[in-house]
Amino acid sequence: MYNNKLSATDVLENANFDAENRTVTIHTINTDKEDIFTEFKISEEAQREVLKAFENAKFEKITSLNPVDYDYRITISLNRGYPMYLDSTKKSLTLIDTKENYTIINETDLFDILKKATK
Repeated sequence: MYNNKLSATDVLENANFDAENRTVTIHTINTDKEDIFTEFKISEEAQREVLKAFENAKFEKITSLNPVDYDYRITISLNRGYPMYLDSTKKSLTLIDTKENYTIINETDLFDILKKATK
C-alpha cells in the first residue's frame, strides 16, 4: 500500500468534472447469469450524486483486486469516458483502460448511491 491520498482527478487522468453533458452509465455484475451485466437507467439527479461522490472521494493506489468480487461496471463520461469496475465490499475500483487499482479511503456515499440507483 502507498500512503498517498489521491484525488478523483489524479485517478481519472485529465478528468474535467466541469465538462458539459456529464453522464454515468451503471451496470451491475452477476457472475451467476449468462449475461453477467445488467444496465440500469438512472435519473440525472442520481448521476449528479454519483459524480459528486466520486469527485469528493480520496483514493489510494493498491496492487491488485480479485475480479470475481466486482459488483458494478460504471462509465463516468466527462470530457471523455472513464470505464471502471467497482467492488462495494472492499470500497475499491479498477480502471479498465489502465488496469490500475484503487481503494476509496474516505467515506463517500458513492456505494450507497449506486445501491439505491440499481434497486
